[in-house]
Amino acid sequence: MKSYTFEYNLKFLVAFGIIWLGVTTEILAQYSLKGRVVDAETLEPLLFATVFISNSSIGTSTNKQGEFELTIPEGNHELIISYIGFQTFSYAISTKVLRPFYEFRILQETVELEESEVKEKRDKAWYDNLAVFKTLFLGTSVNASNCEIKNPEVLILDGETVPGRLTARAKDILEIENPNLGYNIKYVLTGFEYDKEQGQITYAGYPYFQEENLPKRRIKKVTESREKAYQGSVMHFMRSLYKDEMESSGFKVFATQRVLNPNSQKQASSEIIWPDDDSKDEENPAKQERPVGFNAMDSLDIPFNEPFDPAKLIQKTADGKVFITYNKPVYINFSREIEESSFFPYSLRNLNFTIRNLGSESGESEEKRPGQLSIMLLRAKAVQVFENGSYYHPFDLFLQGYMAWEKIGDQMPLDYGMDNE
Repeated sequence: MKSYTFEYNLKFLVAFGIIWLGVTTEILAQYSLKGRVVDAETLEPLLFATVFISNSSIGTSTNKQGEFELTIPEGNHELIISYIGFQTFSYAISTKVLRPFYEFRILQETVELEESEVKEKRDKAWYDNLAVFKTLFLGTSVNASNCEIKNPEVLILDGETVPGRLTARAKDILEIENPNLGYNIKYVLTGFEYDKEQGQITYAGYPYFQEENLPKRRIKKVTESREKAYQGSVMHFMRSLYKDEMESSGFKVFATQRVLNPNSQKQASSEIIWPDDDSKDEENPAKQERPVGFNAMDSLDIPFNEPFDPAKLIQKTADGKVFITYNKPVYINFSREIEESSFFPYSLRNLNFTIRNLGSESGESEEKRPGQLSIMLLRAKAVQVFENGSYYHPFDLFLQGYMAWEKIGDQMPLDYGMDNE
């Protein structure tokens, strides 16, 4: 059997918020992906290397011969190979040109002198940084609060090299347990940075979702939690946009006009409005962090009263491809779920009084809280949207509000529900 050889050098990726990698265009047929993973220098097979399709529940480990086999759906995918002491491997796979067998030669990780001097101490500062990392990486939702990083010792957290900036990297795959959604997540972290002064977080990586072996008594609850996490998510929005099902899916879009903020930006961003006295914990450094991404308040995006036709957001090509091309900020309201109480300090509705009730139906009682509100801005000429809810390039679409607040603790694999559509 003929084999094909590839060598790989690690590329560092960064993005605002959650990265949506592993693009799959259509779910029609199933294909077999076979290959072998070896050390690029010695050509020795690598046993128990983790091989998976990024942001999916499709993955496996290599055997004694370094071989693996995956069953993948039709489309384009990003194959990830991770092995401790070696550089993370990423390779684009298309079922249109799928080869019968691949041999992947991966390179050992090179340790720079500067990196080797980083102290991996576990003092109070490290644990404080860990608390901040968990908050910003996993999130603060109900699902995220029950998540646990099983091996935090693999994290190297640095809050000293650059004042006011926290960076993180991992020596091995992060093992994350998410009992609410019934997943064990293997997360290959390729970069994390939190700028405290700017209130901005950037991180990147490749998640692999493994199904828990659920007892019957938990199946119904987990199924309900997964659907709740999916509803109103970025993935749900993109799928609805792709299929022209925005209204039936519960989404409304509002166009905006930008005006100067009458209040001082520094004053507006220096304090957090907490819902109660117990929300701000002086002993917990993670709870003292400013809301991420909401300190650039020199201007406000004021919505027009009427809902915006979502068809104006996109352009479709003759071959059926879908692209977001509308380049002004739009508000996105998901009416079927309300915002979680822990989102209160971050809510767009609390930062801009003009949108306090945006998305509420006329005739509704004032006591009824409006839906989940986000704002989206295209920062490139176009972003392609795919049927499974992924989009490319993720760095070119900026999100604020509820969709951006939901982090790894609420993330679902891109193959979720695709077998039923």
